[in-house]
Amino acid sequence: MTLTATLRPLTLLFISSFLLMSSHGLSGILLPVKLADEQVGVQSIGFVLSMYSVGFLLGAIIGKRVLRQIGLVRTFAMCGSLGASAILIMGLSSEVWLWAIMRAVMGFCIACATATLDTWFNSVSTESNRGKILAVNQVVILSAITLGQFGLALAPPSETTLFILCGVLFSISVSPVVFVSHFEPQIEQTESIPLKEIYTLSPLGFMTCFVCGILYSTIANMLPVYADGQGITGFQLSVFMGAATAGGILLQLPMGYLSDKFERRKVILSGCFVLAIVSFALPVSMQYQWQVTPLILVALTMGLIACLYPLSISETFDRALKAQLVPVLSGLLCIYAIGSVIGPYSAALIMERFNGSALFGFLIFVDLGLIVFTIYRMSVRQALPVEEQESFVMHTPASIHEELDPRTEYQDYSLYVDEVWEQVESLAKDHPSKAIALIRGLSNKNPEWAASLAEKAAQLDNIDTVVLFRSLTLTNPDFSIEIAKKLAESEHEQVDEIVEWLIEKEPENTMQILVTISDAMEEQPNNLVETLAEQSPEKLAEFSQELVANMVETNQNLRLADREESDINESVEEFISTIAESAPEQVEEITQLVEQSIQEHEEQTNPDTP
Repeated sequence: MTLTATLRPLTLLFISSFLLMSSHGLSGILLPVKLADEQVGVQSIGFVLSMYSVGFLLGAIIGKRVLRQIGLVRTFAMCGSLGASAILIMGLSSEVWLWAIMRAVMGFCIACATATLDTWFNSVSTESNRGKILAVNQVVILSAITLGQFGLALAPPSETTLFILCGVLFSISVSPVVFVSHFEPQIEQTESIPLKEIYTLSPLGFMTCFVCGILYSTIANMLPVYADGQGITGFQLSVFMGAATAGGILLQLPMGYLSDKFERRKVILSGCFVLAIVSFALPVSMQYQWQVTPLILVALTMGLIACLYPLSISETFDRALKAQLVPVLSGLLCIYAIGSVIGPYSAALIMERFNGSALFGFLIFVDLGLIVFTIYRMSVRQALPVEEQESFVMHTPASIHEELDPRTEYQDYSLYVDEVWEQVESLAKDHPSKAIALIRGLSNKNPEWAASLAEKAAQLDNIDTVVLFRSLTLTNPDFSIEIAKKLAESEHEQVDEIVEWLIEKEPENTMQILVTISDAMEEQPNNLVETLAEQSPEKLAEFSQELVANMVETNQNLRLADREESDINESVEEFISTIAESAPEQVEEITQLVEQSIQEHEEQTNPDTP
């Protein structure tokens, strides 16, 4: 399926995301300006704005639970309704305590709404295009926030017009979602990981994410207050904040390139040094009333801060196992949110004690703390080889994209498959052969569905798995290995019959399919080896060579953290012991073949090794 075909059914979701984030962008600049115009103390402004992150943190923690209980459409509708109500209440009242509560409600709504949209995006993505969907979604979000900020020029903040506009945008963002589909994707239960364990995995990744939360929330919330104090209002303020948001987008491209080409810790350190310099230069340029320079400096400041979030993710991913990446990403989001709770209020205290320019002194102070910590971590932990580092992926701070990140383990799930599955289940009850024919027809039209359909069909009582496998692999031979893997992973009792059929009929790629099945079965190759030894002992040696070569190649292709965790020697020893039990007369020959296969593979992958 092409990217265009994938994005087409997501158009309504992107529209909802754009409307929601436009309201979020406008409210983000409107509220601090309104509070400043009302002569509210800077400390109180910082407190109100920090409450957004309190609500966001709560939404990040319980958002998936809410989705599972009431569904995606109702969750998004709830968020649109509550968000609109919160911003309208803020337009009707000037009570600081009420604003603080409503700001927390808005943070909760944004967290749950983005989690809802991302779940939908993930349900129609494939392993090959989910990264592109993530990128498109990031562009939509950041474009909406930037354009939303220009809404400040439409009316004075002292009037209720802009609050009503925010409420309208929140409300109508629900409308496109209700037309998406009557099917809702499943909400996968993901394991959590303690924050302490994330720190143990990567202290630098943990602290970089935490500091990013402090810095990003501070600059995003308190910069309008500072700018308003400098006489920047209306359209000029929108341009000023728009430049900051644009910097958060554009600077991730060169920083990502540098992160993939050089040691990541040095990139973090260099970025922090440059951040300290531009944070000092920005208020200086404001005093001289330069026209373009402040816009460039504010873009660099926001951009360098925004880059710390994806850099912290990549740094932590370098040390985590593949299976840990999704919970690690969720944990880092919570770490970011904790930092973002602290940032605006702490900066507000300093700004009230000194002056508006103290905002940048606070940024520099926190940034220097990260510089010192980075230098310390570089002195106590050896760097990974650059080629072993995880690739950089753009991430917007405070966004929820666990499953869409192309580095995480892909959860094979498709909303499209679910939409046709009711018909398959209905046929399978009385006409299993027709159900298999329907599955074959669907996989012919959409070959990428073949493995998923096979896995789901194997769970139906009336479906003959052997017939299903033969039918699908006959029409989709290129997917035979993937289909076999899914059937084996389903732990269906008829997998043994598939193995017997493969041994007897010897279709194309028989050995590769058998190796795939043995890898996918939890009991390792024991049952398969026994079947081979009984039915076709002469093929045992060929299978052994293929299996061990696959073990070695798979191990070498693992990420560094996963490779260090695995023990290929133990796996080979277990396999040899299985041969000794099932075919003792061949154990010596197969042991020699296995050793030879390992040696040949190592020579091919390391030709320069003497």
